[in-house]
Amino acid sequence: MSTSTSTHIGADTLRLVGSEEVRTGVAPGLADVSETMLWSLHNRACEAQRDDGVLDDPGSVRIHGAIDYDFEGRFGEPEGLLAVRAAGIDLAIREWLRDNPDGCVVSLGEGLETQVRRVDNGRMRWLSVDLHDAIQLRERFLPSTERFRHLSVSALDPAWMDAVEPSSGVFVVAQGLLMYLEPEEVRAFFTRVADRFPGAEMVFDVIPRWFSALTTQGLMKTQNYRLPRMPWGINRNEIEPTLRGWHPNIAEVTLLDYAAPRGLPRAMASLIQEIPFVRHEVPSLIHVTIGNADPQPMTGPLAVESESASVTIEALGLHPKPMTSLKGLHMPTSDHVSEAHSIAGFFAAMTRNTDRGGDVATATRHVIGKRVALGMAAAFNPLGADHGELAQIIPEKVEAFTSASAIMLRHSSDASRKMARLASDEMATASRAVSAMISCSSPAALAEAQGNMALAWFERAASSFLGLGMLALNAHDAALGPIRQTVVANAERLGR
Repeated sequence: MSTSTSTHIGADTLRLVGSEEVRTGVAPGLADVSETMLWSLHNRACEAQRDDGVLDDPGSVRIHGAIDYDFEGRFGEPEGLLAVRAAGIDLAIREWLRDNPDGCVVSLGEGLETQVRRVDNGRMRWLSVDLHDAIQLRERFLPSTERFRHLSVSALDPAWMDAVEPSSGVFVVAQGLLMYLEPEEVRAFFTRVADRFPGAEMVFDVIPRWFSALTTQGLMKTQNYRLPRMPWGINRNEIEPTLRGWHPNIAEVTLLDYAAPRGLPRAMASLIQEIPFVRHEVPSLIHVTIGNADPQPMTGPLAVESESASVTIEALGLHPKPMTSLKGLHMPTSDHVSEAHSIAGFFAAMTRNTDRGGDVATATRHVIGKRVALGMAAAFNPLGADHGELAQIIPEKVEAFTSASAIMLRHSSDASRKMARLASDEMATASRAVSAMISCSSPAALAEAQGNMALAWFERAASSFLGLGMLALNAHDAALGPIRQTVVANAERLGR
């Protein structure tokens, strides 16, 4: 039979139930962003108590019951989404620990998250980084140990990196953190982590742009709780190109499952995934793998095959260009066309042009409607017409289209020069290849040389295709610029 005793410690009570100490009546004393740790705690604890819950988290249930705080009055009914987020990160950490059992997990802005207890393999190390008040509260329920350490600094302070021993691998968790930072702070944080910990993995969540905008205007979650500002929002289709633009050493970017766990919210999330454009404007959970600074040499049969092939390619003077990766899909880049950095950049440019073209079309419809109205008014009442506005129509259009034509001509000249250079390079390469094949001493050597030439040609052709595609997209965007400026100016002047 268990025994129970109580001892008052400050404002809370320490109760011994059997062999477990449980504190009750703890007043958290948190505000602003730090208070959000209670919001996520409320969601995890309530989800863990459900029979159909997606998260097994007795630690959060214990802490939730011990804190003297009106969770529902402040945050309202719990949503399962934040518990789904925690479960998704748990899974990512467990998978990483299978390959890095002695690795170090760094959890930034962790608050009262009990993740370390849920994923512990008995060997890993854990560093919880948070502000002073948050760490003090955490220590009441989750005391630090030799393997589980706490550090009272901001996630933006590089000092926490000095406390990490990276030799056995590093996994960084930024759960419910980055959206509270300014965009430039997020970029600086991300590049600093990527520079400092090559080969590390990172998981973080993001909110879409429209939700970020609402919080900056003062979004009330309940009548008793206003959400803190979340300045950094990013849509799902922007995430990978943005991260790759921030740092060149990103090996992989993966979207983890992140949707309501059940009921109508889950059904709506599935429906949204089928709607173009809208499907990108939802919260996302991101798993990033940072590339190693020095690629590891290949071993085994593939290394022998690669070495043999490289000898022939070197003899032919055919040098495949560096490869870039997008979720396992490898395509070459080319020094000939520096604009073609990757497939991600190509599709980002396509998305950019589509979005900007849509904006111009919307503004154009507005301008045409307004000017039709001005024309009709002038027809019925010539003396009362807006002659100043009518007089600007033709000169503005002439200037805009003249500028656009000049830009297109300039880009066409650039494209012609690059295509001529590509053609010249191909002819020279073909001549060297023919000479090398003529000198082959056996049918096997000739077949190998032909195969290597075909492979090198395909890599250059794919790279050139991306490069010329980027040239066309950039030319389109640049030529649209003067027209876009004119239309937007018209729309603003006409009272859009």
